Amino acid sequence: MPFSKFLGGRILKTGIAVFITAFICLALEWPAIFAVITAIVTIEPTASDSIKKGIIRLPASVIGAAYSMLITAWFGNTALTYSLSAMLTIITCHKLKLDAGILVATLTAVNMIPFTHDHFFDSFLVRLGTTTIGLAVSTLINLIILPPHYSKMIVHSTSDLLKNTGELLEQVFVEVPKVKKKRDTLNLFQRILKDLDKAEQLCQFQRQEWKYHKHTEDDMRKVHYEHKKLLVLRQILFHIGNIIHAPIDNSSHKINENKDINDAVVSISLMLIKRENEKIQEHEALMNKLLSYFWELKSEPTDKPSKVSHFTAETMILFEIVAINDLTEELRYIEQNERKKHVSTLGLKALDE
Repeated sequence: MPFSKFLGGRILKTGIAVFITAFICLALEWPAIFAVITAIVTIEPTASDSIKKGIIRLPASVIGAAYSMLITAWFGNTALTYSLSAMLTIITCHKLKLDAGILVATLTAVNMIPFTHDHFFDSFLVRLGTTTIGLAVSTLINLIILPPHYSKMIVHSTSDLLKNTGELLEQVFVEVPKVKKKRDTLNLFQRILKDLDKAEQLCQFQRQEWKYHKHTEDDMRKVHYEHKKLLVLRQILFHIGNIIHAPIDNSSHKINENKDINDAVVSISLMLIKRENEKIQEHEALMNKLLSYFWELKSEPTDKPSKVSHFTAETMILFEIVAINDLTEELRYIEQNERKKHVSTLGLKALDE
């Protein structure tokens, strides 16, 4: 799985960073434990994050070390020293908006206490040096060794999300007339939303990596189109969520009995799963029929003029189907443009050769 490869890369980089950090500290006869802790927590998904958070973690660690040495000098190695060092470090870092460094700073503060019995200022300077080594080594490792490439992971994630969304759409319409939806459907909906968040985060990671590593225009274009698909997919899931939580009334059973509605849902689902539709003309004719049916129902006089909502359950769900279809067509248009750009790029490369 792509995420496994990603995690494997981080584990290897963490091991290398820890080894180099410990080697340097032991050569300088400094305590390696503090530097190693810093190196471990500084390995981030991107080099950009390592640099940004490293800038925050260094002063945060200095604050933690300062409190630790100051309070240890006053109270010695006592329970109160641990408590005050941790509390004051957290409060100060939060007040100074160094939240990203609170964990490292607090670990620094409490870890220094049992190792320091005198020469408090010297211990503070050594701690500052080991923290700097840990931050510098882990940042350089993240920048140079195994720079992550998220493009394939993004493409794979987008493909899975489209397939799962198509399956969810069909599954939802099996349960439309039911007041209480099955837990499996709700769980699938929530899982797809979480996977979508992860895929969008990968796009953000890849853009951050481009600040520090070489990339081609084709790489940028690929991620750009995948991100556009993810944005459209989020809108589709919004409309599916509306269907899941649609108000149910006595007329909602008509939805499942309407063959055109069921055929339209199946057709849209296939477009999401297979990313194509061989019967595109039939699909367009079907959607035109549904649109006409929607306006026909919408124009019918209601027997409850005082009702707050202007939509019945049936008209609302029809509206959502048409909206999902429009977004699915937009996905198809994005992929057509993507293919055209790819073919054009290949043609230009062939001419250059």
